[in-house]
Amino acid sequence: MSKKSPLLVLTVFCVLSLQAQENKYPENVKLLMEKADAQMLPGHQAAPVIAIPQCKKAAALTQLVQKAGASVVIVPETEDGAALGEMAAAWDGAAIPDGWVKENSAFSVLFYKAVADRNLPHTGTSALSQEIDKGLMRYDGALADMETLCQKAATYKKAKQLMDSILSIDAHGDLPCCYDEGFELGVRQRNQVGLQKMDEGHLSSRVLISYQGQKDLDDESHAKAFAYCDDMIDQILADIHKNSAWCGLAKTHEDAIQLKAQGKKAFFLGIENGYGIGNDIRNVEHYARRGVVYMTLSHMYDNAICHSSTHSADTTLGLTPFGREVVKEMNRCGILVDVSHTSSGTFWDCIELSSAPIICSHSGAKAVFKHDRNLTDDQLRALAAKDGLVMVYIVPDYMNPQKADATIDDFMEHLQHCIQIAGIDHVGISCDFDGGGGGWGLNGDNDTINITVRLLEAGFSDQDITKLWSTNFFRVLNAVQQIAQL
Repeated sequence: MSKKSPLLVLTVFCVLSLQAQENKYPENVKLLMEKADAQMLPGHQAAPVIAIPQCKKAAALTQLVQKAGASVVIVPETEDGAALGEMAAAWDGAAIPDGWVKENSAFSVLFYKAVADRNLPHTGTSALSQEIDKGLMRYDGALADMETLCQKAATYKKAKQLMDSILSIDAHGDLPCCYDEGFELGVRQRNQVGLQKMDEGHLSSRVLISYQGQKDLDDESHAKAFAYCDDMIDQILADIHKNSAWCGLAKTHEDAIQLKAQGKKAFFLGIENGYGIGNDIRNVEHYARRGVVYMTLSHMYDNAICHSSTHSADTTLGLTPFGREVVKEMNRCGILVDVSHTSSGTFWDCIELSSAPIICSHSGAKAVFKHDRNLTDDQLRALAAKDGLVMVYIVPDYMNPQKADATIDDFMEHLQHCIQIAGIDHVGISCDFDGGGGGWGLNGDNDTINITVRLLEAGFSDQDITKLWSTNFFRVLNAVQQIAQL
């Protein structure tokens, strides 16, 4: 048998394994496979799988990868980008010859696209791959040697396994604001939020937001605000229904668990800017019955409910009399009170008034970067004392003084500071994609796997990573819904 035969077997296996659940195996093959499964020890970690494109240097790269302790799969030359994208789900890294990715080679471009879309660690660079990295705001670039690649691939593999085993959630996505641009959940375009990118980033669920900016406060404007908010929720529900083979609407933690068990993504509903209820308190219950799980009380300007953190007459002022009734009604209806975007006065009023834990659905740490959208350490401690939650974003304007240069490093700095002050049980993740969020290394749902990789590299335990991605948000959601009186 030639030396190339095992590689050929691996190649064929990689292609066939994509449809393994649909195949009907011969009985002797089935028994052999079941025996192998039975012998697998709990917690066993197989070597990471490194993909190598079929090329002149494949054999040499294979020897280097195997010497570094990883498994190899040779990817046959193809111009089927969809097939490469599917195969990449089984890869933990890629070894690419330097200079191999070229504009006149469709296979090289599509192979690199599969690597880049899933944020796979890789060796090998070219002028074109560097250009692609810049276009996608990829942060890490090519790794220097095979040993580093295999170590990074092992971490990536663990990150994938952890993310796939938990019900992760990003609690703020503004894709619905982009519907008028032709974006939707099922189409992978420039939009940062979507089903394909969630799959690539191993993200289970997210909150889709019905957002609108602040306008006048007269009766007619309030009526239009309610109609606009309600119509956007109709559009979100239609988008979810259109893609019902791959996702579903979740109103509770249990709904999301069931959808994940079915292999589907779960979407919750949220409202950004309480302007959307108009000036009618009855609309709070209306939205609760539609499935809204949280409402951000204001946006950039003061409204009939409260004062804003940004363009406010006085940020020390908080809830209006109407706003106090809104908070009480949200508690009654089981809707989370979200104080992102609100004034410090509103924050403290809600801490005192709300009978349920409150959240900051997308915020950062003022100690890291002093900005009105970020929280002081006193506010972080107060959230924790209330058993509430701050969910950290990556919005360039709010991360560091060099706004355009926001990176996943900035995100991690804000996240870790919030953990240090509020505690691991009171912090979550909410990137604000399609609403101004995104930076180098963290610029869409497909990049969320990078957060888990960074957390593992920083020494966080699986349990703590699960809290940040899942347990904390659903604990708070359950607490609010359990005291609801609908």
